[in-house]
This record gives sequence, structure tokens and C-alpha cells, in this order.
Amino acid sequence: MKHTVRARIAAFYIAAFGAQALNCQDVILSEVRADTSQRWVEIHNRGAFVANLSTWSLYYATATPGQPQRYWWPFPTGTTLAPGGYLRVFWFQNQTTTPAPDEHYTGTSPYGFLFGLGGEQLHGHSGAFALLDTQQSSQVGSPTRYVDWVSWGQNGFMREPLAVQNGVWTAGVNAPAIPPGHSLARHVAVIGAVPTHEQQWFLDSSPTPMANNISGMVVTNYGQGCTANGHHLLGMPQLQTASLPLLGNAQFGYTVQNTTGFFGESMLLVFSAGAAPASQTSMLPFLPGPSCQESIHTGQIIGGMILPTNVMETHVPLSLAGLPPSMSGIELHCQAMVFDWLPHAYPPFQGVSNAVMIVVGN
Repeated sequence: MKHTVRARIAAFYIAAFGAQALNCQDVILSEVRADTSQRWVEIHNRGAFVANLSTWSLYYATATPGQPQRYWWPFPTGTTLAPGGYLRVFWFQNQTTTPAPDEHYTGTSPYGFLFGLGGEQLHGHSGAFALLDTQQSSQVGSPTRYVDWVSWGQNGFMREPLAVQNGVWTAGVNAPAIPPGHSLARHVAVIGAVPTHEQQWFLDSSPTPMANNISGMVVTNYGQGCTANGHHLLGMPQLQTASLPLLGNAQFGYTVQNTTGFFGESMLLVFSAGAAPASQTSMLPFLPGPSCQESIHTGQIIGGMILPTNVMETHVPLSLAGLPPSMSGIELHCQAMVFDWLPHAYPPFQGVSNAVMIVVGN
């Protein structure tokens, strides 16, 4: 059994390398798809009570030249969303079949939209959606009415600053553009746990309309980093994931903060199948003292990589796109060591980071 698990982890490693407090609202934007096959936006109620959306609206912003670039669609009177429920709006499409429960079509007539501006097709290359708790023209200029927001492909859309003012989006960031066959999906569990809002979103190669976007993902930080006496780092090395460890997520990777990028500084990123046992003897230089040691299991090393560091932060991409479903559930432990390549560098060992354990989810 242990050999099977180790083999799966090794296969994951080889395949992968070969190839501010946020608003905690209950009703949120959950998923967006925008290609020739399907164009829709999904709403999710993660609260414990029924949400009445009868006076709410969806706002769609674009950067299309010669167009209004701003459109509002009102939720029909009587629209409600149950606790834990999902609602899907087919944007700028006419109803052709009997819609399923909690599915809506905006239509393409200007009369179906608010304020006489009509609508525009949903674009995967760039755009933005907002969820507002009003349908009144006198209120759409108020930041407090912007319950949620997502920008993809670019940022700086009309009324985006209002969402930033209300704390539901981060200035100057955007989620990735949405390629055909994918959706832009949100990981609800990390709302309030990541520093900027676009990090809550990922590209999903297997869209899940009217259902939870992911399952099985885990990210846990543990252990304690340290630095050597005389080091030139900007601070203790801090290891964290740069995106969500989900199958199909091409944006996944790690970052190590407080690196300098000078003096031939490099970083060794090591992957292990487990955390260090209490009896593990450290292999790190003795200079920092007994409190500086590995947090990952050095007897279960799967692999590693050496790369030069950058100023302030070093990014290590680790795309999870194209991996088979069998890689779901793989557990991987990672830790970074920073050192100098230059001859006569003293101390050559600069420091070691905390450890991060991930379980790859769907």
C-alpha cells in the first residue's frame, strides 16, 4: 500500500513538473462560462437562510469598443435562492426550452434589461460581473449596493472602483481569461483566507453548473522557518501556495517571500510524501542552531528543483493542467531552502521556510 501511494505521488511530481480581510457575504458569484457552447453565470447562496433576490440585479461590464460596456439585468419578482442552493443565468440568450428550476434567461431584447441599455454577449477574453442588491438607477452608483464582483482577462472596468470601495474586489487585479471548454470557478472555502480576491477564482476544465465547484482540496501551513546569522534575506523565508491545488488549474504554484535575488542567491524547493517525525535528525547546517530544522520528512523525498530567486518574492509555477483524475487526492509536502552559489559566500546557507502540505482536489 505504501509503495502504491509513493508511486502515485512520484507520478504527480513528474507529471506536474514535466508539463486584507475580505467581505463574507452569503449570496455570491460562483462560476462563469463564456464560449460558443455555453454562456452563463452562476449564483450561490452559502448562507443558512433563503435569499430573496426579487429586488436584486446582475451587472455585466465589457471593454467592447462602440458599445455601452455596462448592462444591468433584474432578477424576476419572486426569485428566491435556498440555503446552499445555486441559480444560473444564461446571459444575453433567449429561452429555447423549458428551463430547469433556478435557471433564467436574460433574453436579447433591450426591454428585458434595465435603464434602456440592452445587453451584450458574454465574452471569455475579458469582462466583469457584479451582484447588486438593487434595481434602482438612483442606487447603482452606491458602493454598498455591490454585494459581489469578479473581473477576468483584465481589470479597470466601469464601476469596478465601487466594488473595491465596498471591499468585494481588490484594486488592480483580475482573474484569468476564460478559454473555450472551461469555466471561471470560485473556491468558496478560501473566501476571507487569501490576500486578494482574484485568488478565490480558478480555471476549471470540467465546469460544474448548479453544483459545488471543487472537492477534496486541502492546503495546510506548518513548521517554522528560520534564518542564519549574517543572512542577507529581507526576512524569514515564507512559503505559500500561489493558487489552488486543483486538477486542471494551470495557475497553481508556490511563492517564497523575503528573497533578495542578489549575491547568486538560489532556492532549493523539496517535495516529500510526509511531515517530519519527531525523531528526525536535521541535515541543515549547524550555524542557525538546533531550532532550525526540516519540517518535511527527509526520508520520504520525492524530488526537488533549484532555481534563482527574485527580489521580494520568488514564484515557482507548478501547473496542474492535463493531469489524469487518478492524481486527485495526492498529498504532497513542500519546503524551501535559500542559499548562495557564489564561492566564498558566508554564510552560504541563508535560511529555510515553513512547510506546506497540499492535497490535490477536483
